[in-house]
Amino acid sequence: MKLKIPILLILFLISQQLLGQEKYKPSFKDSLDGKFDMSDWVINANGFVPFPSLITEPALGGFGGMMGLAFLTPVEGAPPNITAGLGGYTANNSWFLGGIQTKNLTEKGLKLRYGIFYYHINISLYRDLPILGEREYAFTFKSLPVFIEATKKIGESNFSLGLNYRFSNTKASPHFDQLPESIEREDFKGNISKVSPVMIYDTRDNVFSPNKGTMSRVMFSISNEFIFSDFNYTELEAGLYKYVPLNPHWVLGIRAEYQQIFNDPPFYELPGIDLRGVPAARYQNNQIALTELENRFDLNQRWSVMAFGGLAKAFDGFEDFGDEKLVYNVGSGFRYLLARKFGLRMGVDVAKGPDNWGYYIVFGSNWIR
Repeated sequence: MKLKIPILLILFLISQQLLGQEKYKPSFKDSLDGKFDMSDWVINANGFVPFPSLITEPALGGFGGMMGLAFLTPVEGAPPNITAGLGGYTANNSWFLGGIQTKNLTEKGLKLRYGIFYYHINISLYRDLPILGEREYAFTFKSLPVFIEATKKIGESNFSLGLNYRFSNTKASPHFDQLPESIEREDFKGNISKVSPVMIYDTRDNVFSPNKGTMSRVMFSISNEFIFSDFNYTELEAGLYKYVPLNPHWVLGIRAEYQQIFNDPPFYELPGIDLRGVPAARYQNNQIALTELENRFDLNQRWSVMAFGGLAKAFDGFEDFGDEKLVYNVGSGFRYLLARKFGLRMGVDVAKGPDNWGYYIVFGSNWIR
């Protein structure tokens, strides 16, 4: 019965885009260079951009498939409205369904984002134990997260302030008997309810594949029984994403992120390092710090090649920073300008981390937020 909620929402979001469509025969050739382009289809036919993807996340079995549909609606003087539905299945029997929508109310300076997902994920978490060292603990997580965010632009500036609310009902089923001290049986199921003030600074020239500009986002989350959460803790998340055009054919991207969690969160809410080539949840701790550089070299208007690399650490406190493992990634890939009028590029990345290789089909930017 739980699946009815996200499935109905996804169908509703997609139906909003389909209702009222007029018959129109779009062109899939760009008016400038005559190459394959989906801008006309999206703008004039209420079209969608399909993004099929292989799921190669090592933590989820190393292979799987995802299908998504993204509807883009142009908005004058603002990024387009986006409605997306997606679902996927992986080799270790993990699967998910979800829907998300972003709306820009330019006359009021408001931006709304909301969505709902259902996850059935089989994944291992890792903990360091005294004497025994690092051990792997396998779980099945079933979760129904919902979120809504509203931000308002401050005057004519590039700053926005707002609130984010997230709720999730999660059940964790362990595939083992003996627990490490850091994991308690009481954490295996419960509700998380979080209210988060958020501040955003954004000067990017487009939200999909920026050529220039800066995006910064800071959010402080509060989970408390007064807002119907089963867990009392707080969390700080900060990210900076900067795009610098070094010449007409070379864009340098710089990413820096920091996360810290306080008090007593459930074990599965600990921050984890998020880098291409590094398995999800492989490196977790109370604090995460990472940086990544990404170079895009445009061979022509349509095709680009990528080169990227990053460093990160997961640590308990700053006094332990130097002792923790330095996690890295390096990789390369390519992009194709799929919808020129939206600045939307798609492509494939291949990355190497400390333990695994990974390859990813990228819709827009790998850092898209």
